[in-house]
Amino acid sequence: MTGRGVPIVLTAALLALSACGTGESVEPARQATLSPTQPPLTAGTPSESELSPGWDETPDGPAPTPDADLSDAALTALLRTRGSVADGDESCGPGDVTARLSGVDVALGHRYSSLVVTNTSSRACVVEGVPGVGARGDLGHRLTLTVERGAAVSGSSGPVRLAPGGEARALVEWTGDLAGHDAERASLLVVQLASGQVPVRVPARITGVPAGEGDVDVGMFTTLRVGPFGG
Repeated sequence: MTGRGVPIVLTAALLALSACGTGESVEPARQATLSPTQPPLTAGTPSESELSPGWDETPDGPAPTPDADLSDAALTALLRTRGSVADGDESCGPGDVTARLSGVDVALGHRYSSLVVTNTSSRACVVEGVPGVGARGDLGHRLTLTVERGAAVSGSSGPVRLAPGGEARALVEWTGDLAGHDAERASLLVVQLASGQVPVRVPARITGVPAGEGDVDVGMFTTLRVGPFGG
């Protein structure tokens, strides 16, 4: 299946880039400073100690808090990785943007989409580097994703200044242990635009795809590759 946001030829290009282990460098002055409370820039295969109690069971008791009602602290706790640049005066923040997944391409156990961030505020702001990411499952568990650096948009990884209404994109790939029919799958992704910020909610479905066909099959142990923002 090929969606409208990612051209067919992108599959081969991204597979080649993924195989080469593409990375992204950030100027030292713009790198986020690691503190004990911050997640890492990338996240490897989770250890047993990182899994939530009862992660493979349907929770007893009341239904989990709806994704839309999660507090800032709860959203931040979902992060597996942090944004690769520090928050600054010109940085876009969670109150400035909305985010969505646009387009999908499927091949050889890999899925590709674009994370699209739109400036919905009245001021210009900047996105830069690789966003931090996390996910929540439809049973309410925090998903312990493996998170790696992905390919850049059109080979560009510099700062993107967004005028009101402007958009930036980051390429997203998910692969490995995908969520099957009986597995908990993501209902919500969270994206941290800059280190230290509250992340932005991203529904775990492809926009513009009929209901039931655009759900993202990211599960508890899926590998997610996220590239830097580009215009």
